[in-house]
Amino acid sequence: MTTGSITETALAEQEERFARAFAARDLSLVRPLYHPEVVYLSPTVRLFGWPRRIEGVEHALGFIAHTIERCQEIEYRAVETLIVPGGEAAFVRVHFDWTHAGRRLRSNYVVIYRYRDGRIGQQELYYDPSAAPEELAEA
Repeated sequence: MTTGSITETALAEQEERFARAFAARDLSLVRPLYHPEVVYLSPTVRLFGWPRRIEGVEHALGFIAHTIERCQEIEYRAVETLIVPGGEAAFVRVHFDWTHAGRRLRSNYVVIYRYRDGRIGQQELYYDPSAAPEELAEA
């Protein structure tokens, strides 16, 4: 596998693009960030009966779209980032806030991005799948 690298500026732009895509509910905005053969790994797959390892950009975006279809007023925010030496991978802690059934909720998780040919070659999400989302107070 050919590897790639990421800079702080590129990572910030990537995360801003994810924020815009989720707010607009338009994942076509992030499609160019992904390598065509991306591998997507997340504990969320068990909730929907999807395979543990999702391969290919179309399948990965399809799964992400499926997970957000009942979410309203999405706010995605990278709250911490770290690029590993050499830029081959990046860690991002995310606050993913949304409204569902009149409740404002937050999922706090970590994403590890591994880059391939200058794009996301693998995306791994980490969180406690047994914990309920945090309920946020009304603003």
